[in-house]
Amino acid sequence: MSDDHAAKLRSLLDRLSEELGPVEIQSGPRFMRAPDEPMADPIADEFVWSFLVWEAGERRAAAMVSKVCEHVVDFNELRVCLTDELSSCFGANYPRSVERAERLRASLNDIFRREHDVVLDSLALMTKREAKAYLESLEGVPRYVSSRTLLVGLGGHAVPLDDRLHKLLASHGAVPGGLSLLEAGGWLERQIRSAESRDAFRLLEGWACQELSHRSRLSRGEKKSTSKSVPKQTRGSKG
Repeated sequence: MSDDHAAKLRSLLDRLSEELGPVEIQSGPRFMRAPDEPMADPIADEFVWSFLVWEAGERRAAAMVSKVCEHVVDFNELRVCLTDELSSCFGANYPRSVERAERLRASLNDIFRREHDVVLDSLALMTKREAKAYLESLEGVPRYVSSRTLLVGLGGHAVPLDDRLHKLLASHGAVPGGLSLLEAGGWLERQIRSAESRDAFRLLEGWACQELSHRSRLSRGEKKSTSKSVPKQTRGSKG
């Protein structure tokens, strides 16, 4: 069955490549920076951005960046925000708002304890294996966030996977059934070579954004149709 799933994954990626064409991964700089200022730490920027994309997608994350920048002036201020403050900034409709806030605070505080600042530029001096171990060991960090930072921020081998992507792939038989999120992520990394992982990921993210938009339009159409008022029955004439 694993070979069958691998074939379906390859077929899916080939189809997405034809349908979507060039799909660029959103890249920084995004946070706490004036247009004419250089980005101080692109890896930390990618890390926080990955936290916003996790279980939400890049389109929703892009809309959230300005709110975060209005709320805090730098990553250190983001680190010391209370969970309620961060969750309120994200909004109740943002996926996993409270959990995201708790995890992000925990990860940023863990980085601060190690680096005495909210920076990740030291990862660029590590081997990819060391950088991966560092990111995965951070308190509260989802595997999607550590994998995406490794892949996009450092050029390492990873296939970031969250529940959103996992469910999509499973619905097309492109991952074996019954695997946990962690197991499915490991399976994908064994199927997709390092040189192909960035392109594969950009296709999967582009596909997820497309599917999310399609489902949102369908949902709005259903709500609109069900909200139409039922015509009032006319009273019968008296005999």
